[in-house]
Amino acid sequence: MNQPIQAPTLPPGAAALAEAPAAPAASALPELSRFREAVERRFRAESPDTFWSLEEAFRQLVVDGTFAAVFNRELRRLLDDPCYMGNWRANQIVLNRGRGHVLSIWLFDQPRRYIHSTPYYGMFAPLGAESLYYDVYRLPENYRNAQFDPEVRLEPAGSGFTAPGGVLLLDSDRYVYDFKVERPLAVAKFSSAAYQTLEWLFERDTLRAWQANDSELVSTQLRVAAYILGRLADASSLEALDSLSDHRNHSVRWAAVQTIARLDREAALQRLRQALDDPHPHLRRAAAGSLRRLQTNTRTTG
Repeated sequence: MNQPIQAPTLPPGAAALAEAPAAPAASALPELSRFREAVERRFRAESPDTFWSLEEAFRQLVVDGTFAAVFNRELRRLLDDPCYMGNWRANQIVLNRGRGHVLSIWLFDQPRRYIHSTPYYGMFAPLGAESLYYDVYRLPENYRNAQFDPEVRLEPAGSGFTAPGGVLLLDSDRYVYDFKVERPLAVAKFSSAAYQTLEWLFERDTLRAWQANDSELVSTQLRVAAYILGRLADASSLEALDSLSDHRNHSVRWAAVQTIARLDREAALQRLRQALDDPHPHLRRAAAGSLRRLQTNTRTTG
C-alpha cells in the first residue's frame, strides 16, 4: 500500500451487482415472473442469508425448461430485428437483476489461470446434457478476506460434480471452487451481491494467495475516479476526496488519501495522521510509512 499510486485496473470477473430493470427476455415468461416475485418477497439485500430461501424457486427454473425458452425467445428477437441487442455480455445473458442479486446464464468456455475465491453467495446449475465438474479447496483458519496475505494457502478438500438437473450451492464462507472446463458448458447462475470485500486469486501449483481484487465494481470505479482526480490536480476535488477517505472499503480510503497528497500537502498530513488509527492494518502501515516520508521531506527542504 505504500507504493506510488498506480492506475487501478478492473478486477477479473468482478462480482459487483448494480440495480437495473429486468432483461427484456425475462419480462414475458411466466416462470421468470414467478421467480422474480419470489425474490422480491423473500430476499433482503441487507440480510444476505435470506438468499438461501430462494433455493427451491431456483431449482424449479432448472427443471421446467425456462432457460431453453429464454434462448428460443432471444433467437427469434435477434432474427426478427437486426438492431436488437438484449441484455447480453461477452459470455453471459442477464435474465433478472435487482437490488443485491442477479440471475443469469453463463458460458463456461475456458479454465481460469488462477483459482478464484467466491465473495458472494451462489447457486449454479449446468444446462444441457453435461455435468459441471469442480475441485474444492478449504479456506484456512488464517484467512481474513479483507486483509490480503500472500502466505495464505488453500487446502485441498476433494472434487465433485453437479449433474444436469442438479444445483450446486456455493459454501463461500469456507470453500473455494475451481471449475473444470474441458468443453464449453452453459451454466445457470443465481448469485447475491458480494458480501466480502475482496476476490482472492490463488496460484494453481502452490495454492498460495497471489492477488486480491475488489469484489464490488463500485469500489474499483471509485479508485479509478480518485486516480483521475489526482491527475487532473484540481483543488476543487478536495471536498469530494475528503469524503471518500471515509469510505467503508479500505482500498478506496487509501486511494483518496493518496490523491489528496497530490493536491494539498497539509490536508494529506492531517488525513495520514487520522489513518494511523484506521481499522485496517495494511492501511495503518501504509499511512505510517507515507507520513514518515512526508515529514522527512519537510525537514530536508525546510
